[in-house]
Amino acid sequence: MSRPTFNLGQFLEKEKLKTNGSNFMSWYLTPRILLTPHKMNYILDAVLGDKPTDSTSQYEKNVYNSKAHDSSFVQSGMIYAMEAELQKRYENMGAFEIITDLKAIFAPQARAKRYEASELFFSARMEEHISVSEYVVKMSGYVQHLNALECKILNELAIDRALQSLPPIYKGFVLNYNT
Repeated sequence: MSRPTFNLGQFLEKEKLKTNGSNFMSWYLTPRILLTPHKMNYILDAVLGDKPTDSTSQYEKNVYNSKAHDSSFVQSGMIYAMEAELQKRYENMGAFEIITDLKAIFAPQARAKRYEASELFFSARMEEHISVSEYVVKMSGYVQHLNALECKILNELAIDRALQSLPPIYKGFVLNYNT
């Protein structure tokens, strides 16, 4: 496995995880993005497992040691990127255990934010007095916000939703666009 040549904590420090978890979803996305090219995102998805026994093959010991090193690297970066109160709470936990606990605590809060953001997106209607470009920017912002909250909106759906929310005077444009 390749070793990262970047300081994970330095990137995560730009947005330290707040003790109240208000920025958890965007904070959680950062290590996933940074670890993926290094093929280390597995650390956030599964427990490391038990330490190999003496009877374990050398290959399996090497694999475990490599994964343990990666896990320690990620755990250090994550703890570095938290406010002090959270650092104390998680200093003796592994990376997977930290993420699992944070999700349990902050996921319901994130779910409520996703609900509110999706309601804004799916109930939006363009008012006749604003420009189409302003409205497209507004709808694009809703989509970006939902994607940041791990509610992936496909481009086709976003376009369909924007077209559906246009006032009746744009009916001809919508028909032309769809044909």
